Amino acid sequence: MLKIEDKADGIRCIGLNRPDKRNAIGVEMTLALEEILLKTQVDPTVKAIVFHGLGGHFCAGMDMKDFFDSSTRPAELLQRARAATEHWRIELLRQMPQKIFSAVEGYCLGGGLPIIAASTAVVAHRDSKFGLPEINFGFVPGGQIIKAVGEVMSARGLAYAALTGRPFDAEQAQRWGLVTEVVESDPLQHALALARAS
Repeated sequence: MLKIEDKADGIRCIGLNRPDKRNAIGVEMTLALEEILLKTQVDPTVKAIVFHGLGGHFCAGMDMKDFFDSSTRPAELLQRARAATEHWRIELLRQMPQKIFSAVEGYCLGGGLPIIAASTAVVAHRDSKFGLPEINFGFVPGGQIIKAVGEVMSARGLAYAALTGRPFDAEQAQRWGLVTEVVESDPLQHALALARAS
């Protein structure tokens, strides 16, 4: 669910690794994210964190079927996974002593946005797509997602994204404050360069 790679220069790469689901965050991934962030938080050898996705996408948001809609998982596991999601998304990302960088390609939607909202810098490929699509399915974006994204994104941009559910491109994301740099080539290499220079 995650691919962890430690670089020699103190950078820990956390790769979201569920490419068949466009790296949507399911039960196993959310538990793994909580675990790796807890370990990294107290690891003095890690100076910076770089988030990225494998398989051409950053993150397609939360896997609602895995958590809610048609989950056949035990209630105890689902409760633990939901608690873990709130823990890493609301607390851990904000409390990390390391700087966080994100490299975005493909989709970056919904529940994946708090990761980039907590980042010092976000590098996005020009072809990447961002969005809060929940309203298209009859829901409003989760309060903690809106809160996190609202701290970095313009109020009008956030309202437009949340109320229309329409995707927007990397250049618009940059204009609205969600993205730091838009690149034509591999965003991971650019994010690693920023992490090394930090």
